[in-house]
Amino acid sequence: MEQLSIQVDASLASRFIQREIDKLLGAVPVADLRFEVPALGSYWPAQGGYNAGLMRGEDGAPDYYLIVPVLSEQLRAEWGGSGEECEGATSASDGRANTKALLAGSSEHQAAKLASEFTADGHNDFYLPARRELQVAEANVPELFEKAYHWSSTQRSAYYAYVMDFESGWLTNFGKDNEFLVRPVRRFIP
Repeated sequence: MEQLSIQVDASLASRFIQREIDKLLGAVPVADLRFEVPALGSYWPAQGGYNAGLMRGEDGAPDYYLIVPVLSEQLRAEWGGSGEECEGATSASDGRANTKALLAGSSEHQAAKLASEFTADGHNDFYLPARRELQVAEANVPELFEKAYHWSSTQRSAYYAYVMDFESGWLTNFGKDNEFLVRPVRRFIP
């Protein structure tokens, strides 16, 4: 028996083999998978809330949809940690990173704690939104929010943090020892 040796690009061979396996198993290639994105302000089944819009990922992070949950009752808390500047809680866009920093800090941050403990549709990855996440929510789905001040996870200084006023549409900052509404959010990454 004679042996034949050929050279094939590994990437090309891998794609060919995967395509043939998919044909045999009747699998749908990952590139062909589609999902329905509900309209802005519509409930997103199994995602824990309503579609508040697409957020741009930063520094190479993927874009994601912001999910705003239904609340049976409004959550209220102080931001916490007044007089202390919490390292890592100053991102204007990444509420998830801010919340992690706040929870790891030496002071108690009640608003971040409340948001991170929220669960819906089996999801337990909620967090206190950053100021830009709240601005997107205010622009796209203001009807989902109580017309009042809502804490963001974005710290302004040792004594102040940003709040979004869902009555006027203004973003401002207040002392961390004030009690305002807390609205958890989560991400859906397509």
